[in-house]
Amino acid sequence: MQLPAREPLINNLEMLSRNTSITIVTKFLILAANFALVVASTRLWGSEGRGEIALLLANISIIAIFGNVFCGSTIAFHTPVMNRDILLTAGSAGALLVSLTGSLFFSLLFGFRNFTFLLPMSFFLSLSTLVTSYRLGKKDFVRYNLLTLLNPLSILIFLYILYALLHKTGLETYYHAWYIGTGSVSLFALTSLLRRNPYKRPGLKTADLKRILNYGFKNEFNYLLQFLSYRLSYYFIARILGYVQLGIFSVVISVSEAVWIISRSMSAVHYSNVINSNDFIRSRKETVAFARQSFIISIAVLAVSVLVPVKVYQLVFGAEFGIVRKYILYMIPGIMAISVSNLYGHYFAGTGKLNIIRNKSLIGLLAIIISMPFLIKAFQMEGVCIAVNISYILSSVYLWVYFRREGKSLNFKTQA
Repeated sequence: MQLPAREPLINNLEMLSRNTSITIVTKFLILAANFALVVASTRLWGSEGRGEIALLLANISIIAIFGNVFCGSTIAFHTPVMNRDILLTAGSAGALLVSLTGSLFFSLLFGFRNFTFLLPMSFFLSLSTLVTSYRLGKKDFVRYNLLTLLNPLSILIFLYILYALLHKTGLETYYHAWYIGTGSVSLFALTSLLRRNPYKRPGLKTADLKRILNYGFKNEFNYLLQFLSYRLSYYFIARILGYVQLGIFSVVISVSEAVWIISRSMSAVHYSNVINSNDFIRSRKETVAFARQSFIISIAVLAVSVLVPVKVYQLVFGAEFGIVRKYILYMIPGIMAISVSNLYGHYFAGTGKLNIIRNKSLIGLLAIIISMPFLIKAFQMEGVCIAVNISYILSSVYLWVYFRREGKSLNFKTQA
């Protein structure tokens, strides 16, 4: 795919390192805030309550993926070459439409008891993504990192206010805190973006909308497949093993996937560099360098979570969560595979090769669909971990093989 002319990549490795380091530090702070939310939910509502929260948040994530057709990576990708207000108009309108439709759909599955939570939670999440994606496209890493950090912090603050100060103790308190916190941040982010340069209603052309949707549909369809490969296990567990086991497994995922903060931080910086550059050779070299760094740092971080004694997990999350450490150990191969392949995936996304991301996600999803029902019935939670490892490793190997194949092709063309 031939990318439109963009500004050349800044030849400043020191700046690149600083942006990556700041992003990683920010992601670790986000991890701490999200970890506090997980701990709060397990301590206040137990494994069953945590399981219900995890399932509703999975529904929110699916709605948000469809919303990101208008608000996600397509905004960052088109920011260097399209008018800001065109992107904001298409993004906010799409976010509202998708949030309403998705909330109605998932509410039907639960007798409409969750509609009042699903709609504001999904809409404000999409609105926040819209602004942060624009900041990422502008390579404004300071504001990008600040906004992504404010989301979980705000949720945590409002949860404390509602539960501790206003004595709202029902499970819905978590959902109220979630959408009030996310809504506050998204409105603040939008106001900040428009303060110096007020919004002017643009003439949204069909061609502009098609460009936004074309990239958005391709990329977010891939993310939907990826998300289902990551979270379809939740629905199998809820259906076959129940909410208690789902609550325990969601904590396993929260702890083990925290390692991905390293690769996701690097990926955010790397993706922004790739979409602002036409130098494919350099982008490939940076991909390899980032992937190696991600592996080294991630394995060290994951080792810490495995070495933490069982009693510490029980002390933090509750007595029923002591088994979390065991399942984290089972998840190591798959978690490490994704830690590395995230960088390859963002390289392909940044160069517009979304079919590769789609195939990778499809491989992971099919692996879950085929292996999970059998393994979960045969080995219970251990079977869940095995199926997830199979999915993660197969999809990661596909990306690595395709990246190597592209490298050989480029070398052949250069020599010719």
